Amino acid sequence: MFGGDDEELQPSPLVDFSPTVNVKEIWRVSVGDGAELPMRGLRPAYAEGTVYAAAADGRIKAIELETGKVSWTVDLELPITAGPGLGDGILVVGTADGAVIALERAGGAQRWRAEVSSEVLAPPAIDTGMTVVRAQDGRVFGFRSEDGSRAWVYDQSVPLLTLRGSSPPLIRGGFVYLGFDNGKVASLRLSDGAVRWEETVAVPQGRTELERIVDIDGPMAVVASDLYAVSFQGLLAAITADAGRLLWVKDMSSFTGLAVARTQLFVSDADDSVWALDRLSGGTLWRQDRLARRSLSAPAAHGEYVVVGDFEGYLHWLEEDTGEFVARARAGGSAVTAQPLALGPILVVQTQGGRVVAYRLGSS
Repeated sequence: MFGGDDEELQPSPLVDFSPTVNVKEIWRVSVGDGAELPMRGLRPAYAEGTVYAAAADGRIKAIELETGKVSWTVDLELPITAGPGLGDGILVVGTADGAVIALERAGGAQRWRAEVSSEVLAPPAIDTGMTVVRAQDGRVFGFRSEDGSRAWVYDQSVPLLTLRGSSPPLIRGGFVYLGFDNGKVASLRLSDGAVRWEETVAVPQGRTELERIVDIDGPMAVVASDLYAVSFQGLLAAITADAGRLLWVKDMSSFTGLAVARTQLFVSDADDSVWALDRLSGGTLWRQDRLARRSLSAPAAHGEYVVVGDFEGYLHWLEEDTGEFVARARAGGSAVTAQPLALGPILVVQTQGGRVVAYRLGSS
């Protein structure tokens, strides 16, 4: 992947440090066979004491959070590329062929199946009777959660050349927020797909199609009345969620997305530096660059720390206020590409090889 003998192109070696935080693995479960390509859209989801996870080979498992016991397993025998999304008593996954499949959260029985216009690479979002699915070609579909009937479609044009990935739909307060490969963010009314506003976060620049890539591919976040989004080769932006007005922007390139904890905003950039920023102003609090070229996941806020995964399956916990290393664990021999899932003191991650691993954060 990195090629050549130039040390500047090699992944940074693991940093030596004395751990100051106790991180204990509490269980691991093999969900199914892994994917050949990175699948940031395959990420565990959680509800009412159960973790739900899908593998690229079509298997889905429900796992008890505290014990790691598998409650049920379903094999769809389809190439799952995104999900699961949870809500309205169902879990929903998307496939490489554009199939959208909803299962009963209790037991895994199939409730409905629908089709979208292209591959699904972001977990569906589900709330108040609607399931929102983003297709790779820029179309967004609203399905009724009860029976899978189509309620609306929204279409956003995408460039000829884009990164492989999609930003997950984000539902808050009866509206859905969407990031696109053309650097735009849109807010739609959840019930009927009516456009509330559209805002450009990043403007394509350069003479080649490669230079003009400005995808918003990673998770966005809404805190109070503010929406946060980051693009590749573009900007990190804070936007008013109700009107789409830019509050502040900061030069930043990231395709993995961001996380928020209280007054801080965390980003893994395209060079694999981890940033902590002031959420209200965008000012830099710290930058950790000793994980360069390790193909980091999007960060997750975990207690008083921020955690990222890398291409060798390592998880790195950093001090929230300083960015210093405090703990490290290895989930397996394959990459952690999806954003970790923080559930109080427990952190759940999925590897590209199809394993789901849970860690408990202990005292210093």
